[in-house]
Amino acid sequence: MSPKIDDGFCVFGAIAINRHMQALMGEIEGVRNAEDIEFIHRMRVATRRLRSALPIFKPCFGGKEYKGWLKQIKAITRALGAARDTDVQIAVLEDYYANLPSPVYQQGIRRLLLRLRQKREKLQQPVLEALDDLHKKGTLQDMGGGLAPLLERKDQVYLYTPYLYLSGYNHISQRLQDFFAYEPYVEHPECVTELHAMRIAAKQLRYTLEVFAPLYPGELKANIQVVRKCQEMLGDIHDCDVWLTFLPAFRDQEQCLTEDFYGHSRYFRRLVPGIRAFEANRKLAREKQYAAFVSYWQKNRLQNSWQSLLDAIRIPFHLGEPPAPQPPVSSGTEAGVAPAGDGSKEIVG
Repeated sequence: MSPKIDDGFCVFGAIAINRHMQALMGEIEGVRNAEDIEFIHRMRVATRRLRSALPIFKPCFGGKEYKGWLKQIKAITRALGAARDTDVQIAVLEDYYANLPSPVYQQGIRRLLLRLRQKREKLQQPVLEALDDLHKKGTLQDMGGGLAPLLERKDQVYLYTPYLYLSGYNHISQRLQDFFAYEPYVEHPECVTELHAMRIAAKQLRYTLEVFAPLYPGELKANIQVVRKCQEMLGDIHDCDVWLTFLPAFRDQEQCLTEDFYGHSRYFRRLVPGIRAFEANRKLAREKQYAAFVSYWQKNRLQNSWQSLLDAIRIPFHLGEPPAPQPPVSSGTEAGVAPAGDGSKEIVG
């Protein structure tokens, strides 16, 4: 018989959720003032961690309040995401502009920067509206109220119960399987959509590991670092893919705007060298980042990093009824994923 949900699980969840909620609240003023792009970055990360933690501990809250919380957190994450992505693009372009190999590229890069800064200025309003909505609906206050009874018992309840360990094992194992479902695409650089989905799966695995890390003191630190590195490398690849889609469309749109304004395209020709040079730069960066990711992936396969993660979450089996062990993750690069009977993917040895 499987362990039943208990107070230890819910109090542990309340502590994790409250930590991320407090981190989110700490960045609100900085995001409103828009004086430093790091405020919006940290707040976005906090909302993502909340979105990962809330579904894990859903059984501890009422269905209506849980749905309301999650809906509002998703809304603020979307608003922050668009602004943060544009901040990153501007930062990349500013760095490129500061190290231009030729003055002939200046006009094209300045035009790119102008348009992106105009876009970012417009995106600040949706961010402010999302923050206002969050405040108006009292979402964070409601969450605080819902968490309070559990947090008050944190010194009275034994947290590390069989149900909590079982939940950690199940959630981490599922996220790991989700992540490995994309392994067949690792050595296919043309699979842009799948590599992007792999990045999202890596992010979800990392946040799940961070939620349950206190159950395994020190044991998951190295695994979290590996997953984070995979997420970052795949994120760099995706950023390049976004540029390589955006730049040709930007070039066409800017040509139309220039022709409409001047009645000819002579001025636009001055912009082309810089835009094309940056496009070539992003293409080369993508090739290098992809090669680095494949190398890193193979290295961790050979070092059995994923097997060590499965071993770590199996350790505390003082549980009344430990979960059935899963097949070990292969150290090879070809036999990592096989179709499950339902058409999904599962990790196999």
